[in-house]
Amino acid sequence: MTSRSLLHLLIFAWGLNGCSIREQAFVDGGPGKDGIPAIDTPDFNDINIADLSDSSMVLGVYYNGTARAYPTYILRWHEIVNDKFGPFSVAITYSVLAGSSVGFLIPHEFEGIGTSGKLYENNLVMYDRGTDREWVQLLGQRTGSCDFLNRIPLMHTKWGTWRTLHPDSKLLSTRTGYDRDYSVDPYPQYANNEDIYFTTSYRRGSSPYVLHSTKSDCYLLTLSSQTHDQYIFPQSVISEVGSYAYKVFNKSIGPGGDYIQRTYEADYVLDSFGIQPKNNMEIADYLVVVAYHPKDELIAAWMIATNVSMNGTSWEKNFAIINGSTIYNYLGLIPPLKWSFDDYEAEGIFHAFLNISEGFAAPFLGSPDIDKNGTNGYNASLNVEIAGNSTSNYSLNFIKIPVRYNLYRLPLFRSYWFAATAIYPEAHIFVQDGAQFRFETYSPEIIYRQPWRPW
Repeated sequence: MTSRSLLHLLIFAWGLNGCSIREQAFVDGGPGKDGIPAIDTPDFNDINIADLSDSSMVLGVYYNGTARAYPTYILRWHEIVNDKFGPFSVAITYSVLAGSSVGFLIPHEFEGIGTSGKLYENNLVMYDRGTDREWVQLLGQRTGSCDFLNRIPLMHTKWGTWRTLHPDSKLLSTRTGYDRDYSVDPYPQYANNEDIYFTTSYRRGSSPYVLHSTKSDCYLLTLSSQTHDQYIFPQSVISEVGSYAYKVFNKSIGPGGDYIQRTYEADYVLDSFGIQPKNNMEIADYLVVVAYHPKDELIAAWMIATNVSMNGTSWEKNFAIINGSTIYNYLGLIPPLKWSFDDYEAEGIFHAFLNISEGFAAPFLGSPDIDKNGTNGYNASLNVEIAGNSTSNYSLNFIKIPVRYNLYRLPLFRSYWFAATAIYPEAHIFVQDGAQFRFETYSPEIIYRQPWRPW
């Protein structure tokens, strides 16, 4: 058994009791199986004849070198589009009641997916036509098992923003094969009120649910479904900071400091999204950057994997958005690390100056990239801010190290606040504490109730 296979086995064994689905959350949604019909033969318009206002919302997907956009006013009638990106089968899904949009890479044996007629915490429950198994959209998980679908990046944004990012994009047309009046909203005013239609564990008066309004928008990042490594970014909070970065570790193994272990941890996260790690680079450190630009409805997440640890640099605190669309690290890397919202993969080398005055560089001294004669090292006298105002002079030892990095786009999905917190009640929630931003976790008691219905 390979080390990577062993890691997956350990994670799976840990998750056997951790990936169960709460049966009491399932309800009959009204329309039966395929009562809301999926679009199986999507037709697209070229961008130059696309008749859609720039402010209209779309689900934008860039995969296998192809960009396509799916208007939400069409998906509100269908919830699923089965599409092909070259040899890859992809499902674009939109749960109207949960306000959630997720893209999936679908195995060929599924023969497409459809709507089951069921809901889980008001979220779409799909079924695959090849085996008739059911899958919960926001979980990406098969009911009654620990099987998960690979997710792909999808951006829920304005059409004007998407076509600026991808000027070669095509737009899903209303030629769906179904007789629908797409100018009519089948769920009028639902997004603008507090109504929850079906059984839910969401409780307005308790934590964490009380932190935000019921149908406020948030963004969900799932790094490992089996190990409950989910992160929720409320739109109102992430808009205050613009970009945020944090180091991540696979919690079923533990953060540790093992150089090889982190390689497999990062490989596992990428593999869960169907991403193939590039150039067999050994990974000593990795972090996630989430960036949001409110004016253009731009939000995305990336993993940055490096072949040396960045301890001693505090680089995760030095990301910002410049010129509206460029994510930039202003730590003093040479050359600066920067990329744009339309970047999905990148690789390269930058040089970082690591503080070794307290032994931060000890893990790297065996690296062939480091000049062991010390010609890349130097002493520097810096003014260091103390307690936010006064300064003091410190003598710090630095070493200049070339760092190889790989950048990967991660799936980040939009949802209503009530659905995200009901489905992931123990997720890491991004909160603002004065001028600081951090993650907070809760362990609420799961109590189900039948909410008031407007009919």
